[in-house]
Amino acid sequence: MPSRSRARPRRVPQQKRERLRVASLLHAAACVMAETGYESMTMCSIAERAGASIGSLYQFFPNKEAVAEALRSGYTGEVEAIWSALALNAKNPSIEDIINQLFIPQIEFVKSHRTFLPLLDAPSTASTWRRRELIRNRIARVLMARQPGLTRKKALQAGAVVQQVAKLISFPIFL
Repeated sequence: MPSRSRARPRRVPQQKRERLRVASLLHAAACVMAETGYESMTMCSIAERAGASIGSLYQFFPNKEAVAEALRSGYTGEVEAIWSALALNAKNPSIEDIINQLFIPQIEFVKSHRTFLPLLDAPSTASTWRRRELIRNRIARVLMARQPGLTRKKALQAGAVVQQVAKLISFPIFL
């Protein structure tokens, strides 16, 4: 696992134009990664796609691991919102409804975020594990709302299975 400092942004943008620049760089990185994969993505290809100098990219990100970490962080908020909404609406649906509520949003997320699957090839960091745990907790809340007698431990175990199944059915061969 890379050290935390390797995956940390070099500097956090303070001004609006800097935040827009970082958003542009991340969008370019997402496009490059979706087309070429994580391993083939380079800092030069990101800068070129963004129409930015390589220095501008390095001003915010020391390496591609930090770029991948920033993309993962952004996606986590979106996935967390999906699972939080499901937890609120999970009371008493049929098993078919709950399956649709668990997997359809995940498939749609992957379809609309072409970088999500290539990000799975990026090196894991301490933040990666925290984000997975966060999503697993959200899934457990959905499952406990569906089945109130389910213990938290069992719900977390089932949540881990749901994460793996969602990852599997999100691969392009199934889409």
